[in-house]
Amino acid sequence: MTNDNWTDAECRYFFDLFEGEKKKGNKTKAGMNQTGKDFIAKKFEEKFGKKHIWNIFRNKYDTSRRIYARYKKLIYNRTGLGYDAMGRIDMSEDWWEQRKQEWPEAVNYKNKMLANMDVYDREFGAIVVTGAEGWSAQQGEASLDSRVGTENNDDEADSVDMQVPIEETQNRVGCSRPKRKRKEVDPATEISIARNVILEQKNKLVAHMVERDDRSSVENVLEVLNDLPGVRKWSPFHSGAVDHLLADLANRQGFMAFPSVEDKISYLEHRTGRKLDD
Repeated sequence: MTNDNWTDAECRYFFDLFEGEKKKGNKTKAGMNQTGKDFIAKKFEEKFGKKHIWNIFRNKYDTSRRIYARYKKLIYNRTGLGYDAMGRIDMSEDWWEQRKQEWPEAVNYKNKMLANMDVYDREFGAIVVTGAEGWSAQQGEASLDSRVGTENNDDEADSVDMQVPIEETQNRVGCSRPKRKRKEVDPATEISIARNVILEQKNKLVAHMVERDDRSSVENVLEVLNDLPGVRKWSPFHSGAVDHLLADLANRQGFMAFPSVEDKISYLEHRTGRKLDD
């Protein structure tokens, strides 16, 4: 499997497994130990039916880190960024043209939502693109890629550029303790948080829609119908109710919207013209 052939679901599952093995202590500075590697490969094969050597997973990890770093490069130090309902960057053509002049690859992120960014934030959130030691538009992309995207002997190349708090000392009467400079919030971090809020709201909406569809599924609705007190299978009332509920999703949703069994029975009697005792 090449990196381009990974589905979003496969990528998310791999990083979930990876995070779980880190919590177990199977990931050290030297990389993922053999126990962690074997567990990830085994669970991945069980879920997707695809068996891979560890290099496949390591390459996906490294590629994902580079994608994340380049995205942070795009949004670094940009104020007033907007996002649409899908979590994509929503800016003017002039804004994109300026980004393209600074970094030609920026156009690849136009009208595109990067999947699993919340997962990348958790795993690669320590990557910082800022300051004299970081990347700037004037320096070009090679400055960042030479550090963030560099391979090393570790399995997952843990070392990334990090913002180190600066301490200053001031000569004050009766006080020789160093004074810590107030740490400023990274603009890219604020933007990532805002984007994740949008994605979280979207995911909740999708989950709610799926849950609602499951409640109104044919299987679930017929089970509720058959469990109603006094219902005799294939009686005139039962047959009419089945025909009504199978006819349309809206019928099933209307039936399930009534909270009590009495209301459900009254609804079906009204819509079918049949009485429960028929």
